[in-house]
Amino acid sequence: MSRSSLGVLVAAVVLLSLAVSARAGTVPPPDQEGDDTGLHLLREAAAAARLQDYTGTRFVTSWGISGASSTLFDVRHTAAGGLFVDDVSPREPGRWVDPGSLAGGMASPPEGMLRTLAGNYRVVPAGGGVVCGRDSLIVEALRPDGTRAARFWIDELSRLLLRREILDGAGRVAYADTFLDLTLPDPRPVPPATGSAPAEPPRVPSPSPSPSPPQSLPQSPPGPEELDRLRARGWEFSGSLPGRLRLFSASDAARDYLYLGYSDGLSVVSVFIQPGDLDETRLRGWHAQSLDGHTIWIRDSVEREAIWASGGHVYTVLADAPADMVDAAIAALPHEGEPGLWLRMGKGAARLLSWINPFE
Repeated sequence: MSRSSLGVLVAAVVLLSLAVSARAGTVPPPDQEGDDTGLHLLREAAAAARLQDYTGTRFVTSWGISGASSTLFDVRHTAAGGLFVDDVSPREPGRWVDPGSLAGGMASPPEGMLRTLAGNYRVVPAGGGVVCGRDSLIVEALRPDGTRAARFWIDELSRLLLRREILDGAGRVAYADTFLDLTLPDPRPVPPATGSAPAEPPRVPSPSPSPSPPQSLPQSPPGPEELDRLRARGWEFSGSLPGRLRLFSASDAARDYLYLGYSDGLSVVSVFIQPGDLDETRLRGWHAQSLDGHTIWIRDSVEREAIWASGGHVYTVLADAPADMVDAAIAALPHEGEPGLWLRMGKGAARLLSWINPFE
């Protein structure tokens, strides 16, 4: 993706000029889940992302220490065939993804993630707005102190998620994913939200052959038996990270690395641990950064990416979370010279750079 000043300026101007406006409107009756009176709308949006047929263009921007990074996607979805995402900027081969994955814009998060969201935040309706010319319902996720952690714009007619914003602790938009245009040839009615987990999503065509985060998040966190199995294989890991992040997925199916997925219900922080040493000469396009006295390597992209070596392991972090949350999570993971949470095994890492991009 282009990191030129012009590209960043255009990205900022486009986002600021999007037709996302406040609108007086009637919000559907609240659900009965305590204070989370907007949760049923997010459940309906998750269902609509798999039910509706649509085409459109998505614009994704994240803001970090180095400024803004943006990308543009053409998307096409059918209930029968799944979601196809084609990178417009930068131009890359299109791919099939799951609507419940990071590449799918987290348009259809699993029920377990929505329950995590409700446990960490208060989810409430916040009036109406307009996104790409379509009337929408706004839902906000509020922290315990009442500050906004996220905003969602949900299409009134189809219940599709039109825009998602994640805010950092200072109230600044750290991540935004929005439709610039959307075509719905024949919107289907979305069943009322029930709060029960939907059927397991179908496998998407042409899955990536290289290691990466799962095509879709699991419907619920791993159970005690699975965690015990991983620990019996020598892995040691924490069930949580700073920022209300809870372990949501854990797998060593590839045998030579461990994948851990953490979520607060809004963002996903993926952690990969692979035995070996980091060859820093191969990190073209990355830059060194000091974090709490430790050197990590950062690459500017829409997803926050960091990589470092410690105690015979290479750690890679990929996230769509705000920079302050990601920095806190990275600081909590093992670093050289500190007692770590994970077993040091010291094997090669020749495949490391083949799986650092979750969109591949």
